[in-house]
Amino acid sequence: MKKIVFMSFAFAVCNISMIKAQSFLDKIDRTIDKVDRASNTADRASGTGSKLGSLFGKKNKKNTAKASEDSNKTIIKISGIDLTNLKKLDGIISGVGGVTDTSMKYNAAVSTITVMHTGSSEKLLETVQPKAKSIFTDKNIESFDEGSIEIKMK
Repeated sequence: MKKIVFMSFAFAVCNISMIKAQSFLDKIDRTIDKVDRASNTADRASGTGSKLGSLFGKKNKKNTAKASEDSNKTIIKISGIDLTNLKKLDGIISGVGGVTDTSMKYNAAVSTITVMHTGSSEKLLETVQPKAKSIFTDKNIESFDEGSIEIKMK
């Protein structure tokens, strides 16, 4: 008789703990379901927003890719330039029409300015040179080719 009472009590305790565990798992399941629904709603809203943006002429990734195909990269190597003049030259280059991006790296021996632009490197040099007369002239140009310009300061 003691065994039956003890087993019944143990069985009741196990059932209660299982019911609590199931309740906890149900709460987790409901929370995950809410997060899923919110995520789906956000995805649908994003899709609708991109469709509306394309209707109003918003640039999409296809247009951006085409723009990057049209741009050229020219590396301007300048030897013997100080940091002040390098910054001035970078400012002049970034202000020229057709230039989309510039990045400069300073080194006392050879500094570089990487320019993303439309048109040829020669055209870039022709438009920058008159504005940068105080920094370099024709005598300072060592070489230029498509994609690279080398300038040597004295």
